[in-house]
Amino acid sequence: MKRSLKISAILLIIILCFTGCNMSVENNAPIQDSTQTVHESSGKKSENSSANSGIKENSSKNEDIQSSVVKESEGQSEISYVSSQISENESSEESEAESSIEESSDEVVSEKSDIQSSIEESSDEPEKIFDESMVYELDKKYFVQELDEQLYNFFIKMYCSVIYFDEGVHFEDEIPSESLDTMMFLLNYDCPELIQLNGDYSPIYTDEECKTVSGVYFTYNMSEEKYNECMEALKLFFENLKVDISEKSDIEKEKYVYDMIFSKCIYDEKDGYSGTVYGTLINHKGRCEGISKSFMWCMRELGIECMCVSGMPKWETDSVYAGHSWNIIKINGKYYNLDLTIDNMKLNDNQVNYPNYGFFNVNDEFNDKSHAISGFYREIGLPECKSDKANYHKMNGLIVHSGDDIKEQLMEIFEKNLIDNKIDNLSIKFENLSVLNKASVHMQEWVKEFLNSENIDYNSVCDEICQTITVYAEVLGEEVEELS
Repeated sequence: MKRSLKISAILLIIILCFTGCNMSVENNAPIQDSTQTVHESSGKKSENSSANSGIKENSSKNEDIQSSVVKESEGQSEISYVSSQISENESSEESEAESSIEESSDEVVSEKSDIQSSIEESSDEPEKIFDESMVYELDKKYFVQELDEQLYNFFIKMYCSVIYFDEGVHFEDEIPSESLDTMMFLLNYDCPELIQLNGDYSPIYTDEECKTVSGVYFTYNMSEEKYNECMEALKLFFENLKVDISEKSDIEKEKYVYDMIFSKCIYDEKDGYSGTVYGTLINHKGRCEGISKSFMWCMRELGIECMCVSGMPKWETDSVYAGHSWNIIKINGKYYNLDLTIDNMKLNDNQVNYPNYGFFNVNDEFNDKSHAISGFYREIGLPECKSDKANYHKMNGLIVHSGDDIKEQLMEIFEKNLIDNKIDNLSIKFENLSVLNKASVHMQEWVKEFLNSENIDYNSVCDEICQTITVYAEVLGEEVEELS
């Protein structure tokens, strides 16, 4: 019996221990969750209270244990809450610190951006532009406007590269080498403002047969500094030109510029700038290329349509001339040929020349007798020059026609111009070479016979290419020499 009671007591103690351990485990589970999840401490605290209530109902003997567990649980919850608060405070401080760093960083970036912007604004190197806005008087470039879209775009890129004095330009697509020749030709002859550009260039060929190119290297005849200096001089020149003849008619403006270039420019093939507008208008030394481009630019500045044309002179049989250039001008709605170089071959300051206006507004029929245009113009197309209405000699009644009365026609011209108008030099044009040759045989005799009573010594010079005879007073030569 005692043994049986002893065994029962032992079993009771074991049961009570076992029950206490289970309750302890159940009460501790929420606390562990609470310590693991900071922001859920308040909720876990409520769960702990519910668990504690259940524990009290199950056993009054474990009240102390439950109370201890609850206090421990509450203590753990309070610790978790404080930990949460500390964590939130730390997080807040870290966030404020990060925000401060970010604000500081933004200020640095902003300051850096301002500095970079300041550097870019103060930089002497402008941002390069490669579009139509760079091309001077683009709408006045007759032949450029005739290019197809692809070549037109390539031309714009080449023009801009020359303006920036680039070594060369590369194309996105390969093009025929003939197309490159065309564009370089137009840069030289349709853009008189590109005085820095030399006619020589180096194509970048893409095949052994040299049929296609991917770009070109340019050759310049002056530095960028010299270019700016020259352009300032030309700008002033054109400003003065506009003031001088702004009220004149188109034909009067044309003759004014013709006479100005004729009187001031010396024909010179060797001068370094003779092929440019600067050489002709400022240095007063030019060859056919520089003279024709100068005349063209002057006309364009005065609002008159004008272009350069090049080809070969038929009067040259040797290699002295590699080519020739002249102008086509539009006067009162009609196109005419004009070749100022042919009329002006003064080789030095002491030489006295008289304008014969032999190619002042002539039609194609007359011009084609002595000028052969290059193939480029046959391909791209030239405006036809059919009229002779604005021809200098026709307008002024200075043409001698074929017939038996050549002398009588000349006498009438002499009377009107040399006597009545007191002109010191007179250019007379003949209908054809046959009439010119007949007149030239007797010209000196006829002039002296007519002017004998006037006591003025006149001479004359014949020009077969222009089909003219220029009559001039000897005294004029002395006056011009004294002025020069």
